[in-house]
Amino acid sequence: MGSDSIYDRHHEVFLLWACRETGVFDALFAGHGRPDAVAEHAGITDRASGIVLDALADSGYVRETKDGYEPTDELRGFDPGTPPVERGILPHRVDSLENYIRLPETMRTGESPEPTEEGFKNYMGAMASIPDGTLRAIVTAAEHAHPRPERVLDVGGGPGRFSAEFARRGAAVTLLDQPEVLDLLADHHADLDVDVVEGDARQSLPAGFDLVFSARMTVSLSLPGIREYFGNVFEALELGGTFAGAEWVRGRADVAERFGVHMLSMSDVGNTYTEDAYRSALESAGFTDPEIQEVPDTRFQLVVGRKPE
Repeated sequence: MGSDSIYDRHHEVFLLWACRETGVFDALFAGHGRPDAVAEHAGITDRASGIVLDALADSGYVRETKDGYEPTDELRGFDPGTPPVERGILPHRVDSLENYIRLPETMRTGESPEPTEEGFKNYMGAMASIPDGTLRAIVTAAEHAHPRPERVLDVGGGPGRFSAEFARRGAAVTLLDQPEVLDLLADHHADLDVDVVEGDARQSLPAGFDLVFSARMTVSLSLPGIREYFGNVFEALELGGTFAGAEWVRGRADVAERFGVHMLSMSDVGNTYTEDAYRSALESAGFTDPEIQEVPDTRFQLVVGRKPE
């Protein structure tokens, strides 16, 4: 039976962090599976090696073999050779732990830690790990807001999970993101049935779309940044077009306040925002009848604005 003890609630992420930091994972991926070999390769004690390998096996991250231990697929995300979109959320969870440990300094200075190259790849892996059911529910909600969209702009689309789903349903999709994202994921995007363009949503967006979509885009922006973004969205839409953004809205999503702290830990700007803040920003941009809708069977809300015909 579980409890609130640290070894029940926080054991896993601390264990993974310690094994990554000491080089236990490097040893395992290099084929050093015996406890004594792991200890030597990682520079840890024999006692530590035995304890953490048993704990990793208990959690399903390694399996015991006649030659020691070997990583399972559950640990694959920590292998530097794993493509970013295949890493899953675990490496980003460990990166987030480091950010949370640094949170007192961030709170004092207002300066968040600079992401590392591997941390950026891990973030993309986390963005790609949205469950299939949640993804389909969000796209369905967006299509209810604007039935049968012909041209969709996916702003900040990253790994392209949403873009691919809109395309699968028959839309011509353009994925927009910043150059560093597109450079990292170029090979992955080449396999998707979407157009890819570079851009900064706070500066300008390409035009001619009947649906502009984004997922958790506004959490990385300040309120002035959201107003700039919504203004650019308005210009990107054809007359009668629709904006649909999947967000965690304060007062509606039970995770919103906690995710605000998460954004504080990892970014110099960004937060979660209230329904009134979204409505005001949409109206200022020219949208009519803004709505905040629940996305069924998910923790998300859909922020909807319509451009007059």
